[in-house]
Amino acid sequence: MSEVKLPSSPYGDFLGIQIKEAAAGSSVCHLELKDHHMNTGGRVHGGVLTSLTDTAAGVAVRSIRPEGKSSATTDLSISFIRPPLGKTLEAHAEVIHAGKRLFRTEISVYSDEKLIAKTNATFMLVDKNSARN
Repeated sequence: MSEVKLPSSPYGDFLGIQIKEAAAGSSVCHLELKDHHMNTGGRVHGGVLTSLTDTAAGVAVRSIRPEGKSSATTDLSISFIRPPLGKTLEAHAEVIHAGKRLFRTEISVYSDEKLIAKTNATFMLVDKNSARN
């Protein structure tokens, strides 16, 4: 598997998500937790976990989608398994099906090497000129 260099998204940068690895149909994204990632109960906000998984899945898709195409999330389902207790999150994404228009992904999120969330997401290919710049 050869490594692919992909730029981060403005939203991912805003959250602090870092792309650690991107290879043929897979990715690893990392997030160092800060106070602004927490909810009022002092735990990581579910939206932060969901954004991390969406980003990791999108990177995995971007690593293999056809040239001249963009991709957009069409659905995403997340199961929260346990609250993260560590200071970092790591999302591992894999494209499990690459069709003509739809890409299915599976994502696992870890904190202190413990599984904390599982996600499935589908992405649809779109023409780059129809995407917002």
